Amino acid sequence: MLNRNILMVAAACVPLVLTGCKTETTNHQPPIVKATLPAVAVPAQAGAVQGKTENSDAFIWELFTQFTAPASPGSASPVEFETWASDADTFTSHPHWPTTVEPMRFHTSVLQLAKRGEAALVPHALSTAFIDVPCGGNPPTPPPGAGTGGFPTTGTPTPCIAEQVSRNRTNYNDIVNNNLNTQAGRAAAYKAGRDVEMEPNAMAIKGDWVPLPTLLQWIPSLGSLDNIRKQYYTTTSGKTEYALLSIHVASRQNPDWVWGSFEHQMNPGRCDYMGCFDTFGAVKPTVMPNRTTFNAGYGACEKTPALKAMMQKANLSPVWDNYCLKSTEVDFTAADGTPYALGNSVIEGIVGNGTVAASSCISCHAYASFGVTGAPTTTATNVLPYNPVGKTIPTVLSGSKTFAFNWGLLTQQP
Repeated sequence: MLNRNILMVAAACVPLVLTGCKTETTNHQPPIVKATLPAVAVPAQAGAVQGKTENSDAFIWELFTQFTAPASPGSASPVEFETWASDADTFTSHPHWPTTVEPMRFHTSVLQLAKRGEAALVPHALSTAFIDVPCGGNPPTPPPGAGTGGFPTTGTPTPCIAEQVSRNRTNYNDIVNNNLNTQAGRAAAYKAGRDVEMEPNAMAIKGDWVPLPTLLQWIPSLGSLDNIRKQYYTTTSGKTEYALLSIHVASRQNPDWVWGSFEHQMNPGRCDYMGCFDTFGAVKPTVMPNRTTFNAGYGACEKTPALKAMMQKANLSPVWDNYCLKSTEVDFTAADGTPYALGNSVIEGIVGNGTVAASSCISCHAYASFGVTGAPTTTATNVLPYNPVGKTIPTVLSGSKTFAFNWGLLTQQP
């Protein structure tokens, strides 16, 4: 919460020596002083990255070209992040690092469940309602923030958005090799009195995907399914073809991690509410939000020569040119204490039904933790629906050990 210093002005005759104030009455009224309150939050922008000379925008783009690079030479698909471990591969008593390319494993958005007050119930509902369910729901349901994003709520198939998390080998190893992939293992870690830490090159991404017919219904100007395939990265899971709308990236390069968010340039509300900021990859580094017409679109995010060269060197498919950096985040607050915000029009806006301009990747994930049982405490999960911003509230984490900014433990399977 912000500390707001509000100046209160009282009508008084002080100091007498300086004003020559007398006791008789006067018609003069005291001046009206208007207090200037700080913003609730300000958009997060590029900052320092530990051990790197480039700022966080350039650093996140470099990671982007690594995890979207083709997994095999000569083939645009699958890409590297599709070969990583999912939450279902990780948080189980039988962890599994994929040795071959496996179908994408989608799940219901944890943030969406948190908004419904069900985050603590996730581990108890996995077998029927969480992992590998059709388009993030069983049965599929429109996302709670559909109205905010102009997303359709009716149609065939039922409009929905699926979510997926992928962890690189370092992230996976840091969890599994320390027996943190099970609730019992985390209970032992709690008893040992240790918080969880990870290696600097640990990384995770969260992607939100939509079935192609629903995308065409949402953005009719795309014209056809074939045109979608030319402009979006797509994958097939459960006989349904999905297009990638948005990506969150988290890198342990900083102790508080480095956070970045990407959106497809066709997302209608891409820069709504907080704007878009990219000092490295965008020819136009700052795009201010349209505050009069929401979901009106922001057009293409033309790439700089430096980014084009980086993407070409990594042999990226041309579809990745259509993805734009929303911004990056490396601190909880600005220098004056005002919380930073980094929210995505799909992940937080449509799926999470959150306030994009008052969402913070770093603040939300700072509460990732577990109590004496190895599961998150209700005190920690109860804070999630309120879009935490700014520095963590110590009492919320009382009785918990932090889990290195990884909320994946909420997806724990038997």
